[in-house]
Amino acid sequence: MLIRIITILALAVIAHPLVAQDSHYWTNQYGTESWLLGGAVVGSRTDLASTYYNPASLAFYPDTTALQTAISFNWSRTAIEAKDLDLELRSGSSAPLPTLVSVNLPIKLFGSRSLQLSFLKRTNVRMNLNGIAYSPAGADTNYVVTGSIIRELFDSWFGITWSRSFGKEHAIGITGYFSAVASTYSSALTTGISGPNTSGATSHTDYQTYDNIRFLAKAGYFYDGRPISLGLSLTTPSLKLFNTFGEVRTSQTSIINDSVVTLYGNRQTGLEAQYKTPLSIAFGATWYAPKTTLFLTVEWFDGLDSYTPLQPEPFTGTIPATTVIYGTTVKRYGIANVGIAMRQQMTATTSLYVSLIRDGSSLKAEDEADEAIVNYDLYHATLGWQFTIDKTVITAGGIVGGGFVDDASSSSFDQFVGLLSGVQINRYFLRIGALIGIVARF
Repeated sequence: MLIRIITILALAVIAHPLVAQDSHYWTNQYGTESWLLGGAVVGSRTDLASTYYNPASLAFYPDTTALQTAISFNWSRTAIEAKDLDLELRSGSSAPLPTLVSVNLPIKLFGSRSLQLSFLKRTNVRMNLNGIAYSPAGADTNYVVTGSIIRELFDSWFGITWSRSFGKEHAIGITGYFSAVASTYSSALTTGISGPNTSGATSHTDYQTYDNIRFLAKAGYFYDGRPISLGLSLTTPSLKLFNTFGEVRTSQTSIINDSVVTLYGNRQTGLEAQYKTPLSIAFGATWYAPKTTLFLTVEWFDGLDSYTPLQPEPFTGTIPATTVIYGTTVKRYGIANVGIAMRQQMTATTSLYVSLIRDGSSLKAEDEADEAIVNYDLYHATLGWQFTIDKTVITAGGIVGGGFVDDASSSSFDQFVGLLSGVQINRYFLRIGALIGIVARF
């Protein structure tokens, strides 16, 4: 049984788990006022973050020249626990993150009042999970298993937005984005066992990295019929333009009772890579009262059929001389997210904001092919203030979010903590953040 447990631990570490926020589409919020509203702004006129949420509403943007920037400070923790085994795989991070930078330029083109240039981090994932399992003191057979998984995924969008109004109520708009994706996955595993009849040690390393330059567009329609405004936006799937690098490295050594049973190493460079994003459609509505404004947005994301970002060639190991085949499979299911928010005007220059967001997972725990660290729904809430000083609008607020699942269903990633009957596996994700944003009008 002990050998079986250690083998399962080893297989789980060298598996290629998908990342937490990579399975969610609403984890990140953008802009200043839009950030405080949790992104539930597809049906409203808020700030220059509409380049992302609904470019059509920018046809009514009041300023000819403006600069918007915001910095959010995020702390997050992701963990998988098996308390019966006294084992926890945990990753924590904290870092400032530019949510969105946008510039409104007084350039008229094909009926537009202005053009906007923008930059945002669509995906920003940094995870470093570490875990250890070892035999209790006094055991007849002693073992130690240590594992580390490092995952980074960044998707930066650079956009230009055009919009045009038709009368005082209707508008259309489109943002064209160039997307720059950088992905890195690295894992390392070491095991050791010593007992009356068995002794041995194993090590396994895996490394994968690639980039992708892609193009996509977001088109929108906006209707401003106060006291109600409505919005509709559509985001196209991304189209690959090219990638500049793709590399994999893997190695494994296993020794049992002084005999080498596994030995191989391989490196492949110059691989073709792909990274896919889904079609999405969002609908938003806003209701305006004298001092209170209510916001609602629903966005549906299409699923993605299974695909492999990197396809390394099979190779022949040294011991034994057999073919080694490996690779990572990515899959997504369709999901609908919803957000509600409120803005309450406190004074002529100050407003209070609150929002609640459901950030659904596009993965399912029961699918063994989708070995996700976080594959359950998340919820986020924001609270903040916005006030105006002369021609400058200052935003400050906070966000808390997360999700958890007790007694998680079995999947291949759960086997990281042992395929043992009766072992309860718990998962959780927690994030706390703060925002400071400025909009300067000229």
